Amino acid sequence: MPRIRNDKPHLELRRGKWAIVWWEGDKRKRVSTGHEDEKGARQALADFEGDLEKRPLKMSMAEAFQRYVDSRRGKVSALKRLEEAVVPLAHAMGHLRVDQIDQRIWDRYATTRYRKPRKDDTQPMLVSPGTLRREFNVLRATMRRVWKDGFLVRPPEIEPPRDSAPRDRYLTKAEARRLLDACDTPHVRTFMAIAMYTGARKGSILALTWDRVHWETGMIDFQEPNVALTGKRRSVVPMTRALRTELEKALRLENGDHVVHWGGKAIPTGLRWSFAKACERAGLTWKPTPHHLKHSVASWFAMDRVPIDQAADWLATDPATLRRVYRKFDPSYLRSIADDFEI
Repeated sequence: MPRIRNDKPHLELRRGKWAIVWWEGDKRKRVSTGHEDEKGARQALADFEGDLEKRPLKMSMAEAFQRYVDSRRGKVSALKRLEEAVVPLAHAMGHLRVDQIDQRIWDRYATTRYRKPRKDDTQPMLVSPGTLRREFNVLRATMRRVWKDGFLVRPPEIEPPRDSAPRDRYLTKAEARRLLDACDTPHVRTFMAIAMYTGARKGSILALTWDRVHWETGMIDFQEPNVALTGKRRSVVPMTRALRTELEKALRLENGDHVVHWGGKAIPTGLRWSFAKACERAGLTWKPTPHHLKHSVASWFAMDRVPIDQAADWLATDPATLRRVYRKFDPSYLRSIADDFEI
């Protein structure tokens, strides 16, 4: 059985003295440390590894991206989204060595990262700031993985792109009622009702199963069992009276484990087309996305003067994030303060 090849520089004892062994391509290299004691040999190995910064490293970015994706399997719930973010990065940088990534490479990528053309596009369009930020985070995490694995002396220092502006549009309650009434299929209406009355994320709603709808206590548990907790927390929220009525209707059409289903099967990829059509039938003058529903609930809470800590618990969102991103509301919410304020 062949030995497992260790590509990293390491120590091997040879004829009473320690030697540093490493690979360059298909060639095995060896140099003596001159030390018989292991302590001195380890110090020599540390000096040797420090000198690697001055040598061209052989790992390509294509391999680095793949190693990072593989390291996240079973640890992140949105692995497919991570893989999608890696595709354009690998296309643009995959041929480079890991030691060649610097600010210049990133700046060139950011200024030439175009999205896929649409029917009404007359010229190439840059991707949104949010997409660019997500891809930058993947690149940064990849370089840190390479560094931790010993293939870089230190990760590159690259300035991140600016954050995208928080969403400044939200559904009014009147628009939300029209949108709910415009849902002409049961599964879309159930999805809309849960999103509007709980503010849960799309993925949480589509993964919700009937065993986590607790009728006796009137609570809905969005946390999936046996699924690791991530930064995007999932809440346990009470049903409103209106939502309970909607869920009771959905229960009568139950056909499987999932609350929102199509033909008894889970809906893993979202409701983009159905959501857009419902918005058209509702006569909305703008094009919200399912995530706008969470923003809308946060805005309604703000206008209804719900304490921010309670809103944060309900929406499973950090209070600081809620203040910075989600609280987009009608300025008339502050009118009462202005009316009562005097000097």
